Amino acid sequence: MQARLKKSLYVGLAALTFASVAGTANANAAEKTNGKNDTAKVSKNKKATPKKKVAKKQTAKKAAPKKTAAKKTEPKKVAPKKEKVYPTFEYNDLEFDAAKANVNATGTAGLYNKPSSRKGARLVASKAKMSQLGNSKNMGDTFYVDAMAKNSNGTLYARVTSMNKQYHGWIYAGRTDFSEDLSQITGGVNYYETMTPAALPTQTDGYYLKGALWTTPWRTQTDSAKVGLESASGYRNTDTFRIDNATTVRSGALYYHVVDNNMPSLTGWVYSGNLSGSMTSDLGYTIRYVDQATGSTVDTKTVALTALGQMNNGDTVPFTNELANKFMPAGYKFANLGNVDNVKAGGNGLVYINKNKDATSKIKFYKLVRNGASSTKVALDTSKLNVPYLTNDQMSSLTGNPGFNVDMSKLESQLLGNGQSLNYLVDMNSQKDSNNKDFYNTYTYDAADTRADNANTKYGSTISVIYTETQNAGQSPQSNVNTGSKNYLDQ
Repeated sequence: MQARLKKSLYVGLAALTFASVAGTANANAAEKTNGKNDTAKVSKNKKATPKKKVAKKQTAKKAAPKKTAAKKTEPKKVAPKKEKVYPTFEYNDLEFDAAKANVNATGTAGLYNKPSSRKGARLVASKAKMSQLGNSKNMGDTFYVDAMAKNSNGTLYARVTSMNKQYHGWIYAGRTDFSEDLSQITGGVNYYETMTPAALPTQTDGYYLKGALWTTPWRTQTDSAKVGLESASGYRNTDTFRIDNATTVRSGALYYHVVDNNMPSLTGWVYSGNLSGSMTSDLGYTIRYVDQATGSTVDTKTVALTALGQMNNGDTVPFTNELANKFMPAGYKFANLGNVDNVKAGGNGLVYINKNKDATSKIKFYKLVRNGASSTKVALDTSKLNVPYLTNDQMSSLTGNPGFNVDMSKLESQLLGNGQSLNYLVDMNSQKDSNNKDFYNTYTYDAADTRADNANTKYGSTISVIYTETQNAGQSPQSNVNTGSKNYLDQ
């Protein structure tokens, strides 16, 4: 029994041992199998999920900051700018004399409705337009100044208005105060004289008005206005005027200042084309000048009664020697009166005259010593010059009627022109310069200065002949003996 028990015990132990081994083997096998499966799952997850997901996350992280950075810079671009700070201004109205208040546009600055550095300033006329106005010949394109503005930076502006009232506003005017003297203004405008002196006509009396009379030539000043002839007490259409001043204006037009001979208080400026100098014989007094020696009529003039002293119709004014001399033809002198009427409309006067005896001029030599823009005439010492002889034909150019100006063209053709006797003179005395070297002077006729200096020289008066001095090296080629005649020289 114990043997069976033992046997059974051994068999049971054996079976248990086998089962244990088998179980252990199965458990190990299952553990290996499960281990493989778990390992496969983990490897698969590590290879697929982490790499792709990380890659996507990294891409997203790289892109996102760029968009975010761009968004952060946008506010800087649209950020509101700081408001501009404008200077403060000081304004002054100016009261210039109307004749000294005018300026002309330079084209270097535009015209604005207010000083250009003020907030809200608006352009009225561009630089190009102002340049066009400045170069215009139109009287209306001149400007006048009536106010000045100065900003806190020291910049000046002028308030200007064109004479035709088409342009009005403020323009840059430099930094020099012009409130007392408009000639100091600079920048977009400069000072402008609207009237330029002109020569009087040969006839200055006996004119009739055909057009308007002005206080100043039209649009030369801001206060230019017509003179009311209709309201002028005592004015008549038959009144004559005398000219006492003349001027040209921006357009080039010529104006005369005239005085009414019948009522001298009536004066003004008139466009030269609106004056008539013709006097009809039924309104004026006719003077006939007759050469006493030949009996031929030299000149006939019809003059206004007022020019002969009659200030009111009906006045009894005798025609006298003095009145005859007042209208004497050039080159003649009074002899005596013939039949004459008193000064009246339609009257006549006969005057006998004699031709002036010819007179001979003499010559004086000069050189011009220039000092910048000015020059001084210095007389030449003719005793040192090779003064030539003159023939009778040459001397004839110095003789003429003392009532007439010297004929410079004739004088040049016979005496002073190229190749003529007095065109070129030589100083016969040699001199030493600062280096103890010899030199001598020569003198060449200066036509322009000589003509200008003798514009009103009449026969019988001394003629100033002007030369240009030139210094030459060496000794004078002329001998120190003056062989020329001096009888034509004014010593």
